[in-house]
Amino acid sequence: MVRPTSALSVRPGSFRPLAPLLAPLLASAALGLAGCSSSKPPAPTPPQVQLVNPRPIVSIDSADYQSTLEAIREIRLSSEIAGRITSMPVFEGQLVRPGQLLFTLDQIQQRAEVNADAAEARKNRLNAERYIFLNQQGAVSTKDRDFYVTQAIQSRDKLSASLATLAYKNVVAPIPGYVGNLNFKIGDVIKPGEVVTSVIDNSRLWVRIDVPGELSDRVRPGLPVILKGPDPRQPKAMGRVIFVAPALDKSTQTLLVKAEFNNSNGSLRNNERVSATLVFNQRQVLAIPQQAVLLQAGKTFVFLAVSVEEAKRRLGRAIDPEPLPNLPVAIQVPVTLGTLENGAYPVLAGITPADTLVLGNLAQLRSGLSVQPATAMLQPAAGMGLAPAAAPAGAGAARGPAAPGEKQAP
Repeated sequence: MVRPTSALSVRPGSFRPLAPLLAPLLASAALGLAGCSSSKPPAPTPPQVQLVNPRPIVSIDSADYQSTLEAIREIRLSSEIAGRITSMPVFEGQLVRPGQLLFTLDQIQQRAEVNADAAEARKNRLNAERYIFLNQQGAVSTKDRDFYVTQAIQSRDKLSASLATLAYKNVVAPIPGYVGNLNFKIGDVIKPGEVVTSVIDNSRLWVRIDVPGELSDRVRPGLPVILKGPDPRQPKAMGRVIFVAPALDKSTQTLLVKAEFNNSNGSLRNNERVSATLVFNQRQVLAIPQQAVLLQAGKTFVFLAVSVEEAKRRLGRAIDPEPLPNLPVAIQVPVTLGTLENGAYPVLAGITPADTLVLGNLAQLRSGLSVQPATAMLQPAAGMGLAPAAAPAGAGAARGPAAPGEKQAP
């Protein structure tokens, strides 16, 4: 009997158990899986930022007005008599002294009248002396003597007046200053009262400011007034309020205020159009750079650089992922700001002088994220001009509510 055979011949006892062979492989795979599950992803590279402390600045509560400078002493010169201009030894813009000759009139007619009055005065004086002698001798009455004496006195006074009129031919500068526009030239005939020129003293000027009636209770003598120059950080001039009108203008409902400015360096000019800032109040407040402000949902925030422990305390929870050691942590805090002034925002609430602010990459930051200071902590100048002015990170420039009485920047 033939037994069928299979293609694969297996001898009894040739199979070994698989468990001892698979055990090392399974253990190795298990260790590999365990190692993969316990490893953490590498921490992200912290963003580089600049750090700065808030510093105090003077916050100004003020209002701006357009006005025109006026010389306090400006004298318009005219002749009190008619005549022809024979000399004019000055030119427009010349600096003159008191008593310096400005122009001369040829007064031929007036001189003839003076000569006639002088002759009349001599004749009447002789008649008066003769009648006084005759009265003493009893030849004439006292009434006749008094008539001729009175006549002599009248003619003498008339001569004095004519001589005074003749002195008007020389017109001199009454004050020190600069010669204004010359309205006539040599050879012109002028009438009494016609203005020939003016002398302007620019050493002291004032501006007239029309303050709205609702601000009239805040105005008082002595308030500072600043004239703005091309550089907002360098005022053109500073003066004081010297006059406050006792009543408002009935038609405009404004209060007239005058402020005086000393112009020793001659930088100001009569009739110059200026922008005047009337300062109602000044106070010292903390300020932060414009670049440190983040605008979100219409509210203003800043990022503070704090230690890991302080960050956990402020957040009230553990930070995940764990911050990098030896690096500060950024914490976002809300702040209340005033009006932007020279690249800095006055801080009304939210931070203290001891806080450290983060500048740069604000849109990439979040609370609990480690930051890498790019350089040593910056020491901003008084104007907080750390870099060219840029809008705060976010949708637009942050404009916190102004302090009471402050203007919102446009």
